Amino acid sequence: MTIFDIASNVRQNGIDLVPATNNEINGVKSLSKKELPQAYIEYLKLMGNGTPNGFLKGQSCFLNEIPNLKEWSNELLDENNFDRKLTENDFVFWMSQGYQFAFFKLDEGDDPPIYYYREGTNQTDFVKITNSFSEFLYRLSINDKFLFDIEKPLN
Repeated sequence: MTIFDIASNVRQNGIDLVPATNNEINGVKSLSKKELPQAYIEYLKLMGNGTPNGFLKGQSCFLNEIPNLKEWSNELLDENNFDRKLTENDFVFWMSQGYQFAFFKLDEGDDPPIYYYREGTNQTDFVKITNSFSEFLYRLSINDKFLFDIEKPLN
């Protein structure tokens, strides 16, 4: 399922999507030394400024917080004495409630796999939870209760 398909389904459920402007998207691009994945750019174009009445509401994944997500994630890792650290190749795009975050690697294609960290677990490494950004977004859109099940990581 494409990002456009996911956005269409979300809209059909009566949820407004507020797109990002080209200037705002360029601002996000400037946060990285490498090219951002095309699927993520499509997400920003369709809903980068929020979904005020539903989907993703209350989660940190929109333009107003994107510039802070990696810093907040690094602080979380430090607070939990987690051995692994985020690199320049890792782009944090989603955080929820300050105790969990998701990121993709900038060198893994136009619709990259998603990696995840949550405090309060026995994680010794980041866990791959989906094979693509679009899968992550789709599974969020359908409230997939197994999305963050790190007991069954993907290979």
